[in-house]
Amino acid sequence: MLLSDHLGENILVIDLRYIGDCLFLIPLIRNLKLNIPEAKISALVNEGGDSLLRLAPEVHQVIAINRAEIKGRFGAFKFIKFLMDIRKKKFDTTIIVPHSDRPTIIALASGAKTRIGYANKSWWRNALLTDKLNYNSDKNPHLIEYNLQIVKDLGFKIYDETLSIQIPHAHIEEIKTRYPLLKDRNKKGIIVHPGARGYLRQWGSENFAEVINAFSGDFRIYLVGGPSENNIIKEITDKLTRPPDIITTKLSLIEFASLCSLSNLFIGNDSAPIHIAAAVGTFVIGLYGPTMPKFCRPWTDKSLLFDISKLPCRQCEQDVCLSPKIKACIEEIKPEQVIEGVKSVLNRI
Repeated sequence: MLLSDHLGENILVIDLRYIGDCLFLIPLIRNLKLNIPEAKISALVNEGGDSLLRLAPEVHQVIAINRAEIKGRFGAFKFIKFLMDIRKKKFDTTIIVPHSDRPTIIALASGAKTRIGYANKSWWRNALLTDKLNYNSDKNPHLIEYNLQIVKDLGFKIYDETLSIQIPHAHIEEIKTRYPLLKDRNKKGIIVHPGARGYLRQWGSENFAEVINAFSGDFRIYLVGGPSENNIIKEITDKLTRPPDIITTKLSLIEFASLCSLSNLFIGNDSAPIHIAAAVGTFVIGLYGPTMPKFCRPWTDKSLLFDISKLPCRQCEQDVCLSPKIKACIEEIKPEQVIEGVKSVLNRI
């Protein structure tokens, strides 16, 4: 009997990782839905990326868990209450995407009779799965391929490997109202996001400032950061010859995605924003240092990626730099190389 024969109609997909990983769930859920049209497929993710998943029509329900809350005071009691609420939803099947422990414990607590996930080296975690899959990292190195292997191993067909999200018209109009210059599309816009979750992934304020200065005036520049990235935004603006047309650290993910959809080009590090920009159809330029595109490149053909370093320590854990020269991998990328790349892209989009 194929695994697909006993999934039931109420399915929960669990992935408690980062915002980019939430986006990477969309092709997985889309293909499950195309194979089982009658199924109600829900997603359980950490708070943050849930707002983007809610834009996917294939997702029946998005359940968001507050990671900080369950790790804080009385976190254990809140986590138990959360598990009880999950159990009330009576899922038939849980699909655990990452190899980690907590999603597997949630799957068991849900009461689902079928619990599917990749096996790892933990015997007790493997024992909690009713159906264990074996991941082929050589054949499927990218995280989206990792997810889609689950669909194949369930005995289903892959109908659509693309990653795309559609921004509702109302959100587009809201961002245009906030920034009226976006109503005029006669001048190309470049959105620059210099931040990243880890310091070792960040190309640096001087480099970004040099690139912005090369195009400021001829093109609109939208300099955007997250709520905790005010410092790097200020470092860049202090080095600019003229102020950006838009500068903000206060956009929600939906607002950021809306701005990307109204931009011609995105420039940034390997971080969630580059995947959001790619998903709404914007051409993206990515700067890769400690991470490697084969595992986490933007899932689009509309991209130019700077992946230069041949250091043997790549891909690293990113907690500390293993190179004698800190950030040597990403600093091999020079501003003049990126400037030439931006010029070549702008000439054909």
